[in-house]
Amino acid sequence: MIFSSQTSFRNAALALTLFIANGAFAQSQPATTAAPNKDVLKARLAAQEKRTNLLLDEIKAADSRIENQIDDLLKTLRMVGDSKDSRTKISRMKQDTIDKLQRSITYYQQKRAWLQEELRRPTYNLTADEKRRIIARFDERIEKRVNQILDMNKTLPTHQDYERYKSSGDTTWDGSVVYSESEDYKQNQRLSSHTNTQRDKIIKGLQTSIDRLDRQNRSLAELQARSTDPEYRLASLEEQRKNDELLKARRAQLSEVFTAPALPTRPISGSEAQALDRTMQQSIASLRRDLTTFFQRYTVWLGERSSVNNLKAALK
Repeated sequence: MIFSSQTSFRNAALALTLFIANGAFAQSQPATTAAPNKDVLKARLAAQEKRTNLLLDEIKAADSRIENQIDDLLKTLRMVGDSKDSRTKISRMKQDTIDKLQRSITYYQQKRAWLQEELRRPTYNLTADEKRRIIARFDERIEKRVNQILDMNKTLPTHQDYERYKSSGDTTWDGSVVYSESEDYKQNQRLSSHTNTQRDKIIKGLQTSIDRLDRQNRSLAELQARSTDPEYRLASLEEQRKNDELLKARRAQLSEVFTAPALPTRPISGSEAQALDRTMQQSIASLRRDLTTFFQRYTVWLGERSSVNNLKAALK
């Protein structure tokens, strides 16, 4: 008998197991703590950059399609106006469109503010130049939306001096002329009410933007005074310069709301207005889906770009 007891058998089995684990089998296992060599890192970096660039190309193409869709929708809407038959249908569509453009500005501003914070407290590994270029693209979109709103506002009907009452062509028993309220006057009152409401909202939006830019500049000046990071101080100075330019633009746009001449439109019938509304609603629903997909891809791209920069840092 080789093993005289159960205990000695277990001890021998344990010894054999340890020998196998630490000996011949262990030699074939890769070291888990060893850093990847440069060739591996370069291959990973090349694959990651290719994936990131393809995603960026998709984002750029989607952005171009979205902007073309918006431009086409606004071009159509700017060309038409209300008639007595459509009453205020087109004006209400224009108001709704302006509201959507204003909401998109708010969304871009939120994304922009997040990137500004990224410059100060990074969570993604993005270079300062990459962040500034993304911020500049958001700035372009914000300014484009503001100008689209102002252009749409110019096509809203303005007040016209119509006589409130006009002769109906009838006379009373004593020969007095019968007057009735003018349809032109009533239509103008309806349209002017929508225009005045929309103009007040645009004025409020521009004034809010002016106040926000003033607050930002004061906050940037305080942060810059406390910061010891030269790169952040430089970025703050650049942001203040941009804000000063935007303040001039906003004040000019505020003046434009009151002074810009109205753009001519073609009055359309009630049935045309209904058909246009249906077409617009379908296009807007499609556009909303495209925008959701666009920003989802953009978020993915930020992570992918951050991974590229991590790999570049590992190669160094």
